[in-house]
Amino acid sequence: MFEAILSQSKSTAVALSAGQERLWHPLWFALISALGMTLLLNGPFLAAVQAKVPGQYALQLNLMAILFLLNLLLLVIFSFHRLQKPVVVALFAIGAFSYYFIDSFGIVVDKSMLQNAVETDAAEAMGVLTIGMLWQVIGVMLFPLLCIGLMKVRTLPLKQFFRHWLLALVLVTLSLFSLVASGYSELAPFFRNYREVKHFALPVSPVAAAVSLSSDLVKKQFPTEFMQLGQDAIQPLSVKTEKPRLIVMVLGETARADHFQLNGYARSTNPQLSHLPVYSFTNVSSCGTATAHSVPCMFSNMGRDLYKESQAKNSSNVLDILQYAGIDVSWLDNNSGCKGVCDRVPTQFVFEQQKNPLCHQGQCLDQVLLDALEQQLKTPQSSDKLIVLHQLGSHGPEYFKRSSAKDKAFLPECTDKQLQLCAPSDIVNAYDNSIVATDHLLAAVIARLNSQKNYQTAMFYVSDHGESLGENGIYLHGLPYWMAPKAQTQVPLLWWMSEPYASSAKLTPECVASKRQDSFSHDNVFHSLLGMFQIKTSLYQASKDMFRSC
Repeated sequence: MFEAILSQSKSTAVALSAGQERLWHPLWFALISALGMTLLLNGPFLAAVQAKVPGQYALQLNLMAILFLLNLLLLVIFSFHRLQKPVVVALFAIGAFSYYFIDSFGIVVDKSMLQNAVETDAAEAMGVLTIGMLWQVIGVMLFPLLCIGLMKVRTLPLKQFFRHWLLALVLVTLSLFSLVASGYSELAPFFRNYREVKHFALPVSPVAAAVSLSSDLVKKQFPTEFMQLGQDAIQPLSVKTEKPRLIVMVLGETARADHFQLNGYARSTNPQLSHLPVYSFTNVSSCGTATAHSVPCMFSNMGRDLYKESQAKNSSNVLDILQYAGIDVSWLDNNSGCKGVCDRVPTQFVFEQQKNPLCHQGQCLDQVLLDALEQQLKTPQSSDKLIVLHQLGSHGPEYFKRSSAKDKAFLPECTDKQLQLCAPSDIVNAYDNSIVATDHLLAAVIARLNSQKNYQTAMFYVSDHGESLGENGIYLHGLPYWMAPKAQTQVPLLWWMSEPYASSAKLTPECVASKRQDSFSHDNVFHSLLGMFQIKTSLYQASKDMFRSC
């Protein structure tokens, strides 16, 4: 009797053991699902990559590997027992429908497309539902449904699962970071030149678009109240001058300090400014490594350490405060916009001129800013005025397009968007020519200001961030600040003032010149602009005004 029970127990244990061997670990299930997702849904992505960089097989393989790791990361995050399989089905369905629209209509499922879908009516929705779409989606969905039916997933003890889950997250994240870091020199220019390709990455792209759209919808339901700062700003009558002050601030783009001849660069990149009484400050750091961060930051009163984008874009900046104090402010833009800084001041987008010979395919040489400035100067003005000129500057990777033939002092130039395919010297030539073009613009601005007899004039120039030109395999900009090289964070800052302005402001040239090697940053812009017009407000900090001590 005892032997029979023992024999039966052994056979039961063997059976259970055999059954247990047929159960899959949830992370193995995630891995196989991610592999299937990457291979089945990303034909359009691979085709787009091959069309953009034909023959560059290492780059193509790297992009596919990165996409696989992104899909895997997404599935690992949602690999919890009751959540895993529904998430796999949902992501495959999202990818399958997106694949259909990309393949059939050539459209991408981005945030705007999702918004159209959300706002459409039933009749419009029925118009795109076809038998062909149904069969294509079913064909793709066979794989996840078969996986779910055939692969029985093991339920792990909670502590064991969390250990494995956390380890998997770390390994996938490290692998992803390693691939991006090792291929950065090729990946950065690829995504800068071919941003549209990312919309073919399935299902990552539509998921990201859905998250972004959801975030926007939530923000609309709970709008952030605009904070009006500096409403106490005034310009005392005692500091008003017989002739109004006119200051032109030139906001540079992608200019690095060490490529300015004025800062000791061996090449003649400032052939005109080097003969003018311009003060170049040689130790200036940016707030960020990208325009979207640096521009709102430098015009806010937060400073780099305390900067928050959501707060900066929903509160008064220094342009608003100058307007509160009665200063006339205008913004002339030849870039891709002001990132919210100029939303409440008169603004002109000069790159929208379709027939201007200085413009081509929606981009213009910065010389168009001079025409717009001329129009501003023709308007009689009784109050102090600030005009901001926002350059296209040295925006990459097509540096060669930022200079006209007369500014091309260094040849040959790199004319390929894939910078890593050019000789390093050709990249530097094209970039340096764009700095020469900036020199030409700034000298022309100074000439126009110097000829103004009805104003006390000055010019203030600072770039938003720098640029990597292939040093250590790094191109362009936008690296996290903590790891960005100085090429991306050290920016040129110039100051010029007419004799009437210097006399009125009591700024002695010797004192200003003595500050050229002092340490400054974008944090000084807010307070220095207020100081230039002698504005009184509780937000003003004299210690951060570059010229206060003079």
